[in-house]
Amino acid sequence: MRLSEIGDKEVADISKGSLHGKLWDAEILFDEKTGVIQTLLVPDFQSADRHMRGELQLPWNSIIIIGEDIILFKSTYQ
Repeated sequence: MRLSEIGDKEVADISKGSLHGKLWDAEILFDEKTGVIQTLLVPDFQSADRHMRGELQLPWNSIIIIGEDIILFKSTYQ
């Protein structure tokens, strides 16, 4: 699957039931030597302070499924 095919998919956390925009809204961190994706930085729209929205670090291995319209991941909130 190409990045252009998944960029328009919504990113959703099944642990909190929260949406985090489309993959285009995220930043992708990868290993420069191997090219392997390590982490997605997705917007945290659920932040308590709406003026200081942060981002969540989403390890690539926390992705449960990449579906037709959505990417589901399971966060590890305390």
